[in-house]
Amino acid sequence: MSLQQTTHDVIISGAGPAGSTCALFLARKGRNVLVLEKSTFPRDKICADNKTWKCMDIVKELGLWKEFQKLSKAEIHGVLVASPAGNEIYTPLHPDDLKKKGPWYNVKRLLFDNMLASAAKKEKTVTFRENCEVISPIWENNQMVGVTYRDAKGKTHEAYAKAVVGADGSRSPIAESVGVSAHVQGRYATNIRAYFEHVSGPMDRCQLYYLKGICPGYFWIFPVDKKTVNVGIGMRPEDIKKTGKSLQKVLNDTIASGRFASRFKKAKQVSEWKEWGLSVLGKRRKCAGNGWVLCGDAGTFAMTYSGEGCGPSMRTGKIAALAIDECLRNGNVSESGLRLYEENLWKILEPEVKGFRWLEFLLLNESVYDWVVKKAAKNPELLDLSSRMQNHYELSQEMVSPRTVIKLLFS
Repeated sequence: MSLQQTTHDVIISGAGPAGSTCALFLARKGRNVLVLEKSTFPRDKICADNKTWKCMDIVKELGLWKEFQKLSKAEIHGVLVASPAGNEIYTPLHPDDLKKKGPWYNVKRLLFDNMLASAAKKEKTVTFRENCEVISPIWENNQMVGVTYRDAKGKTHEAYAKAVVGADGSRSPIAESVGVSAHVQGRYATNIRAYFEHVSGPMDRCQLYYLKGICPGYFWIFPVDKKTVNVGIGMRPEDIKKTGKSLQKVLNDTIASGRFASRFKKAKQVSEWKEWGLSVLGKRRKCAGNGWVLCGDAGTFAMTYSGEGCGPSMRTGKIAALAIDECLRNGNVSESGLRLYEENLWKILEPEVKGFRWLEFLLLNESVYDWVVKKAAKNPELLDLSSRMQNHYELSQEMVSPRTVIKLLFS
């Protein structure tokens, strides 16, 4: 039996970047929002910690730039990508984008997520409840009308709303309940990371190493402040199985290998290893229905190729909030109304996904990927295209054009 019942405009399950962003945009529209978060902030979130312009643009739009500037972070001015054969291509962020937007940043999720959650807590129309885990949705006549959740004392409650947002990560109970699992076969990766100090090498770039036997996953070194780097690896479970090792063993062997041993000679591990999983974006999947929408990792919106999750999560949270607000004004939060969220989102995602399919093909064909990286690294026009792609993901489509193939063949 429920011990408490409440009613709201919108309930958001999960207060990570997707959930907190959604709550903030809804609050700016005057909506009464209940946020349910199973943890207590500040809390760590296992991630590679990269914050691209997809994040920064929304941080600024929400008026949180001054708060963000207070966080410990690393400025990122480019991306290094290495192929299985050891070919490397360094892509600096485009000078025009740097001038207009500034650099990217790597920030620990412990700090970044807390900043967003703290901002959401300050909104007058947001009720923010921590240590409250959503158990299952409540249905009436095939419409999601609320959720059942458990508080820190183990007491069960019911909350009702006109719309429910599943922003509760790769193990989303909301996604599972509507039959849209966030665990997608072939697109799911298991990841492990820890923080190290005194790893030698550049501290102004994200470094992604697509190594032999690991592709389409990769080993990464991402600086997060002046002396600390986020070190980790992500692989599909089926590829881990092929190695005959645990993911931890694959990572340890990578760090100890001739390619990286010297960089870690004086390094000190300053956190424990932590593991998590998520699915990356593929083909269009259902992310809205009668009274519900899915955002962030719950909707499998992490980017193909890079696995970037934070920026895409915030983007989905914003788009969901604006669509829900319009649906509430129109009095239609059924599947037909909330389809607005899917349509607005996929107008942006469709061209990005088309281009990233080509990059995904390369990662699944290591020898071809080696050849492309080697050729592209020597071609100024392709380097410029790669640089511009860091802000305009849809330009990845140009990578599959006949014109680009000719450039690669004759460079």
